[in-house]
Parts: sequence; structure tokens; C-alpha cells
Amino acid sequence: MKCILCNRRKGKRHCPAKNAMICAQCCGEKRILEIDCPESCPYLKAGRSHEVQLESARHLRTSDPMKQQMRARVLSRFEPVVAHLEYVLAEERRASRNLTDSEVAEAVDLLLRTYRTEEKGIFYEHTSSNLKIDMLRRRLGEIMKTYRDPPSPQQGRLKLEDAVDCLEFIRGLVASHIQERHSATSYVDFLARTMPRGGELDAPGPSLIIPG
Repeated sequence: MKCILCNRRKGKRHCPAKNAMICAQCCGEKRILEIDCPESCPYLKAGRSHEVQLESARHLRTSDPMKQQMRARVLSRFEPVVAHLEYVLAEERRASRNLTDSEVAEAVDLLLRTYRTEEKGIFYEHTSSNLKIDMLRRRLGEIMKTYRDPPSPQQGRLKLEDAVDCLEFIRGLVASHIQERHSATSYVDFLARTMPRGGELDAPGPSLIIPG
């Protein structure tokens, strides 16, 4: 029996979302993005675990000891912040099928420019004339504000320099995917496929990235 999605390869996996047999390639490439996979699907769980391991090996590790040290520090101290940013980007990708890695990079760059301007004692918000990019910049900025200016006095404030490091961490991952030139949506597709859906935005769980 052929895969019902590509109609070329043999269907070897039962897809609960389609209630039919699909091939492993379509399962891997189209899950979440084109198939409304239930969270209980064993192939979804196994695929996520495999992709996260690959991400760590291909995009997180670096031969630069300074970068490696910075990334390890960010993950050890600010993993909830990184996870929250990942969650937002995953949700944006699932909501907007045409969101690209370059657009994410530009939105993060604008927020970084705003923070670096603030480091000089100047409060100026760098924006984009591209409405989609600017909306993403604002949403990421709102998330960062919840950590820099938390509603509860018991929650520690995220320092400006640490906020910059968290954004630099995300920006480095985006750059790694862009440089690989595998796909214009490689990074955001990875997040959309691997970040569980249906969680609370302010408590998205641990970061997808595993320190190497």
C-alpha cells in the first residue's frame, strides 16, 4: 500500500491523524507542519527526541571556546527564558506557514539593537517597516519584559546583559541554520515540530536544546 500523502513510497507507519498508512519520510518532514499529529503519537515523540539530538550536534556545539562557554552559561542559568522564546517562535511558525528564519533573525536583531542602545543609557526602540517582522519583534520583546520586569517581587529580575545573552543564544542558532542553507525555514520548522503544543505560554517547559 502506497503512502497516502506522497503516493510514491510504501506506507509503513499508521498515522493516527490520517487514520491511514504513510511513509517514514512524509512522517518526518510533514509532522505538525502539514499533519495535525496528536501528542500521543509514538512516532511524533521519537521524531522529536531524534531531532533535538541532531540539533545539539549540528547547531549548538562550536569549536570557539568562548562561544561554547557563553552558551553553556545561558542554558544553565536562563533556560526558562530560552524555552519561552522557543515556544513563541514555534507558535508563530505554526500560525504562519510562511515565516522564515531570516525574518526571525531580523526580529531578534532589532530587539538586540534596542537593548544595546539601552546599555548606552539611551531608550530607543528599533523597529521594522515590515509589519510581520515588527509584530514578531514586539511579541519577543513582551516575553523578555516579563523576565526583566516581572509582575511578582519574588521573581528575580533578568539583567539587561543577561537578556542580551539570551537573545544572542537564539540568534546564534538561527544563524547556524541559515548558513547551512538546507531550507529557508529550517530553524522555525525544527521548533514547530519539536516544541509540544497546548502548553501555557508563561510556562512552556524546558528548552529543546541539550547542552553538548
